[in-house]
Amino acid sequence: MEHPPKVGREIQRLRLQNNLTLDQLARKSGVSKSILSQIERDHSNPTLATIWRITRALESSLEEVFFSKDGEIFLEKISQNATPEVTSEDGKFRLRILGALNTVSSIQWYEFRAKPGAVLDSEAHGSGSLESITLCSGNLIIKIDNQKQSISAGETIRFKTEKSHLLKNESGSIAHGFMVNLL
Repeated sequence: MEHPPKVGREIQRLRLQNNLTLDQLARKSGVSKSILSQIERDHSNPTLATIWRITRALESSLEEVFFSKDGEIFLEKISQNATPEVTSEDGKFRLRILGALNTVSSIQWYEFRAKPGAVLDSEAHGSGSLESITLCSGNLIIKIDNQKQSISAGETIRFKTEKSHLLKNESGSIAHGFMVNLL
């Protein structure tokens, strides 16, 4: 039987590297001091949401916590040609899959380019799922049910993806940005 990865030692290492006490990390992350202590001692099996809050407070990545091995350096380089891509039905919305394949069931992240008129129609991602989009250039419209929100270059939008949603580039220029899905 496989066991979940032990993340406590790496979280403790990052906390100490950032010169934070358990109290300080608790305040910064919103995770109680007692839970943090249990996690650091690997006496708790924290949810992805809890680990995500801790890594954000530590200004670290989920991969750094999940894939750290005692004394082992993790370094993976993927050429631009080897980075997998998916394309919308209209062929105008292209997403480069930046996330590691072994984390796809919990976190997915993409770089995307949407040509003018591009539409990405997405099904619901499941209960508790969240999407975050940051635009580097251009404009996008996000539609969920009867709600519609536009974002422009430099802005970030976060929304629940428990319902189907649509991204559309209604502008005359390419929209370029990054998308992260927490599942």
